[in-house]
This record gives sequence, structure tokens and C-alpha cells, in this order.
Amino acid sequence: MELTDKKILPTKILLKKPEKKEKKTDSGIIIPNIVEDVTSLGIVVLVGSAVAALEQPIRPSDFVMYPPRAVMKVRYEDEDFYLLNLQDVLLFWAPSASI
Repeated sequence: MELTDKKILPTKILLKKPEKKEKKTDSGIIIPNIVEDVTSLGIVVLVGSAVAALEQPIRPSDFVMYPPRAVMKVRYEDEDFYLLNLQDVLLFWAPSASI
């Protein structure tokens, strides 16, 4: 789905959650993800005008880290997205960079 023609409020960021990978031991046992992470991770889909105008702007396809309860879940065309306020971004980086 293409959202590039859509606009959001100036200080908002629209995210998608990255696909979760199963954790396995060397012997092939799948380890369930029972404990909630301290921080959450998302992939940027759209950014508001204030976010794009920053000295170091957050861009679509960047990764962002944020507190787990900082997002609002929204559905658009049967897909889940998450709205995040700019002030709740803890860390962001380009997909080619590593942390």
C-alpha cells in the first residue's frame, strides 16, 4: 500500500512494526517472547512537516525506538499502523546504520 500521498499532523510519525523473528536455541527449541520489551521499535512510514524540518530529520524507512506505551494503534486498509509523537522518539537511525 502506498501512503506517500497522505499527510499527517506536523509533529506526528506514522510507523509500522518490524516483523518479529522467532528466537530459537541451537537445538531448535522456540523461545516464546513472554516479557514485554522496555523499549519498542518501529519503521517510519510517514512524517509530519515539523519532523521533516528538523536539523537531523527523521525520514521514511528510518528505524525509531520509543517507550512501549507511547504509540496509538490505527488501522488503514486492513493494516496496523502506529502514531507516535515526535517528543516520544528516544533514538532513530537509517536502515543502513547499525546500533
